[in-house]
Amino acid sequence: MIQRIQSVFLLLAFLAFTGMFFLPVAQSDQAFGTVMDDQKFYTTEHIWMTIFALLGGIISLFNIFLFKTRKSQMRFCMIANLFALIWAASAFYQVIELEAAAGATATVNHSIAFIMALLAILFLSLAFYFIRKDERLVRSMNSLR
Repeated sequence: MIQRIQSVFLLLAFLAFTGMFFLPVAQSDQAFGTVMDDQKFYTTEHIWMTIFALLGGIISLFNIFLFKTRKSQMRFCMIANLFALIWAASAFYQVIELEAAAGATATVNHSIAFIMALLAILFLSLAFYFIRKDERLVRSMNSLR
């Protein structure tokens, strides 16, 4: 059913993926280059990071309505978790590249979007745990019949 706890975690994961679009991935103390001209680097400035965040968010939202097929729901949870991990790795790489491009002229720091990625991973893992718990409960009830 939609009111189960895993639906709440999937919704929170969707909100975390959405937050990745609006919060900066990296911040700098001064502008440099074309990417960091506003001293902030967002997910939407890199095509692959945008695709990973978009797919992870869509899968998380779509996954809420798959409550009748728990095996598919678990599979989609792991796929969305994979997208969040790939997003975090590519964002980390982009920040390292920005630091190299800045050189000694500016300092580049990670920003709040990384926390959103970690929250998405956490919420998707919790949703997976509770979906698996429901599946085990259903299997045990079927074996009692």
